[in-house]
Amino acid sequence: MELERLCSLLEDMEVEGWWPSNGPFEVMVGALLTQQTTWEKVVPVLEALRREGLMAPLPLSQCPADRLTELVRPIGFLHQKVRRLQALSLYVMEEHGGDPRGMLQGDLSRRRKELLSLPGIGPETADSILLFAGGRPKFVAANYVLRVFHRTGVLLDGDYASAQHLVEERFPEDTGLYMRLYASLVEVAKSHCRSVPRCQGCPLRPECRFTHRAGAGPGCRPAGRRGYPGSEG
Repeated sequence: MELERLCSLLEDMEVEGWWPSNGPFEVMVGALLTQQTTWEKVVPVLEALRREGLMAPLPLSQCPADRLTELVRPIGFLHQKVRRLQALSLYVMEEHGGDPRGMLQGDLSRRRKELLSLPGIGPETADSILLFAGGRPKFVAANYVLRVFHRTGVLLDGDYASAQHLVEERFPEDTGLYMRLYASLVEVAKSHCRSVPRCQGCPLRPECRFTHRAGAGPGCRPAGRRGYPGSEG
């Protein structure tokens, strides 16, 4: 399947507002918290941080570690997540005057390199922040994306960098398309293109290379819960 055809088959998926947030810093925090866990577990933590008035760089950077640990406890990896949140908020305060939006503007490659220098931020998390918090044209080629690309034949043998390059080369500087495509692919991967595929009802099924090779029939059960972004650990 060609990438353009895959995009066409996903056009009708409803993914508007797929990454809900109240601003760029909340996207940054969510991107860190959702590593190694599910979005459903992260949502109550984000709500708790809002209630405590911590969803901004200054108050979060000043929050005592023990209090932050209690707030993050429901999603696990406590000390790791707390250290990363503290490092991020301190960096935004000290290097960017507390302005997360400004931090993501300017030269894209420099902004990406800067994010990658922070604790716990790998390519997937950095690109999620650039795309969804900064509105920058950087496609997120997460594992979910690679799985769908490999099975459909869009990219038979590729890694994060090659999948990202493919999308960005075919659709240059198209931030809106990157957002919609990533959201749609994650939804397809979580609901249908799982480790054990559930091909029935998948919008890609009519032309999916994997479905036809595997002979997936009506017995493949559809659907799972709607999910939101996931990131590397």
